[in-house]
Amino acid sequence: MVRFFIVWSVFSFKNSAGWLYNAKRNFSQGTLILLRKIMRYLPLPVLLTVAKGLCALRLLGRSFRLRNAVANENTRCLIGKTGRVDAAWVAVRRRLLEEAATWGQNPALLQQIRACAAELDAVVAPLHQQNIPYILAPLHTVSDVLAAMVGACVTPGKACVVVSSSAELYNAQTRALGGIDLTYCSIHQQNKTLAGSLMALITDVATGRQNMIIFPDISPDYTLQAEGALAAKLPCRLFGRSAKLHNGVVRLSGVIAAQVVFYHLSYHNGLRIHIHPLVSSQNVARELPDIIESTLREYPQEWLLWHSHSLFFINH
Repeated sequence: MVRFFIVWSVFSFKNSAGWLYNAKRNFSQGTLILLRKIMRYLPLPVLLTVAKGLCALRLLGRSFRLRNAVANENTRCLIGKTGRVDAAWVAVRRRLLEEAATWGQNPALLQQIRACAAELDAVVAPLHQQNIPYILAPLHTVSDVLAAMVGACVTPGKACVVVSSSAELYNAQTRALGGIDLTYCSIHQQNKTLAGSLMALITDVATGRQNMIIFPDISPDYTLQAEGALAAKLPCRLFGRSAKLHNGVVRLSGVIAAQVVFYHLSYHNGLRIHIHPLVSSQNVARELPDIIESTLREYPQEWLLWHSHSLFFINH
């Protein structure tokens, strides 16, 4: 009888836990659907102000809060900022902006993305007309998704993002909601199809059929386990220290002798783009550290990767 009671108790608890989990999941999905509806009609600055207040009250962004200690120590050590970098709010704002631009279809944000794309297109369209290959190199500020959407909107209106993880992780349906032609491929994936996609992309970029987007400020520890990761590092100096950057943009620009267009986004009552001067393939390795350092010093509150433990300072 005692054994029966124990078994019955275990299975009853398991069934109750399963019911609670399903209820929580359904509630979360319903909340997300409601949030997306609100995003379509509510002014985005109002929504972000409310969300920031909830973050300050520790009612939002709990899953990101552990990033704050690492982010603030990295900021203090590298740029000497005494102000606080709220990594939890940076992550929450990123998620809200991405939802607003895709599932939420917020008209104001989509218009801001198009305006940023128009500024970027003023730089790349002349290169395209002169048959000069170029690579778009946004930094990880505000949102990598929004940065890629901006890059996909410029001439010739089609782009592929080169990532250092599995390209299958990116949902095509979500990307299509932004009304853009954007795909992903990987430089470290062993999958032969993805390797073939990268070679086809290089050919398309060289002939001006589509754009290549690669994020040059990804920290090398993100690709530490990837094949060839140790050889994919660029030794340099950052913030007066020996550092290593991922050299994907250096290698890929060298293959097709491409000009590199570095840019980053910021958000203050609206999305803005900051475009750096063009860099030739021969000068990318020299200019890249300065571009990253100057951006981090000038826009520390916008960068998404302050919480990375190693950043660019891996000693092997």
